[in-house]
Amino acid sequence: MHRRNVRPWLRADPMVVVLLVLAVTSTVGFGLQRIGPGPQVAMFWLLMAAVHACFAVLSAQVARAGPAVARRLWASFSLAGTAFFVGDVGQLVAVARAPLAPASLVGTELQFVSVAVGMVLLVTGLLRYPLGDLTTSARARLHLDTATVLAAATTFGLWLVEVPAGPRDAGWAIGLVVALLVMPGVFLVAIFAVLRLVLSGRTPFTPMCGIAGGVAAVLQTVLQTVPGSVYLDPRYTPWLLAGNVVASTLLALVARLQQRGADRAPQPGVRNRRRPYSVLPYAGMAAVWALTVTVLATRGLDARSWVVGVGASVTTVLVIGRQLSALRHITELLRERDELTARLTELAYHDALTGLANRGLFMRLLCDGLTAGPVTVLLIDLDDFKPVNDAFGHATGDRLLIEVARRLRAGVRAGDTVARLGGDEFAVLMPGLSAARGAEVVRGLTGSLLGTVRIGSADVPLRASVGLATGRPGEHDPDSLLHAADMAMYAVKEARRHLTVSDLR
Repeated sequence: MHRRNVRPWLRADPMVVVLLVLAVTSTVGFGLQRIGPGPQVAMFWLLMAAVHACFAVLSAQVARAGPAVARRLWASFSLAGTAFFVGDVGQLVAVARAPLAPASLVGTELQFVSVAVGMVLLVTGLLRYPLGDLTTSARARLHLDTATVLAAATTFGLWLVEVPAGPRDAGWAIGLVVALLVMPGVFLVAIFAVLRLVLSGRTPFTPMCGIAGGVAAVLQTVLQTVPGSVYLDPRYTPWLLAGNVVASTLLALVARLQQRGADRAPQPGVRNRRRPYSVLPYAGMAAVWALTVTVLATRGLDARSWVVGVGASVTTVLVIGRQLSALRHITELLRERDELTARLTELAYHDALTGLANRGLFMRLLCDGLTAGPVTVLLIDLDDFKPVNDAFGHATGDRLLIEVARRLRAGVRAGDTVARLGGDEFAVLMPGLSAARGAEVVRGLTGSLLGTVRIGSADVPLRASVGLATGRPGEHDPDSLLHAADMAMYAVKEARRHLTVSDLR
């Protein structure tokens, strides 16, 4: 029962166990050097053929079971593994013909071509995998981060690369280009493709696969930058062979782990959660500067020192560009935040229909006004507004409220505050208003809100009652002053109602 409750990907996998044992035993076996150079080279290429065949088969199985986007990626991986396998078989043939020949160890032309084809297929699959809906600025920062790490790796590769011997003629130049690009260069491009996915936060691999694949890419890049003369040195040959087997075994492990953890792999179109920044570009720049200081201290200013110095300058410029891009992005975010804050403030303190201040803003301004000096409050209530909604509809009622708001703004001073307190109730806050001027404003607003309003094809009746109250600091608070204006407004309504009843008599 306990075994059945264990998750499938946590159970022991014979394939994973075999691959791990292969990596460990090959390292130990090559390190012990119990066999001669010829059998050792034959065993190396036999192991490489086995793990590359395993990688090709497992990648094909993942491609058949995965979603469409991942299917293309893993299909290219399977073809790459097949190309590697073809090169390994060619090397086994070369070893059978001449076990001790240098080409049997470091690779024949067929091996170089197969590695180049395989790496092109790997890189093509990685680069074709979509990054999703990145913004232009985010995509630029991603490319700067990737370029920084790649520049750091290139600097280390150029520092380690072996310059071909012989006269500096056209053949020497071609050999130098091959030394720089065909071997370490193609693996640096592979690192670029891996970093592109990792830094974007949208990788098609499970976390364990991403770690194993990254280690394999970095290890293989380092091994490819090692000069051929070092591979032929008996002191280093076993460890370099073991390193290549381990790197290739990690690729097969990536395919197997992906196959087992397919249910936990990120789905296409879903971005992984990622930190707002990556330390990799900064670590790359720091490593290059550390190398620069070390080279200058030990070798002085020679050709390789210039290469390392240029690499340090390039990585620094890229990091500065990344920081400038980030600062620009932060500035845009702050501007958007301020605009959003202003918009939220507008929504929080203003009426959505009329655009006037709402009750909350009006009461706050009234409180502030009472602490500064005398203020006058006008309370306006529309008479018989409910029948307007009943007879003409709520849309017409809303348009009438908008027209009332416009007339109120037109009838007061520029510094006065007009607010809609709710429903058909409005208020005006007027600081420093004299009694005579207050009575004049009441008469003006009452007249402007009397008659009919043409809305569409209907003539909508309009009439309002206006109440006035003046408050002074220390004598009134906002609630009591608003209540006094409310009482004054209802007194106007009551007087008008009595007047209408007496007229009917």
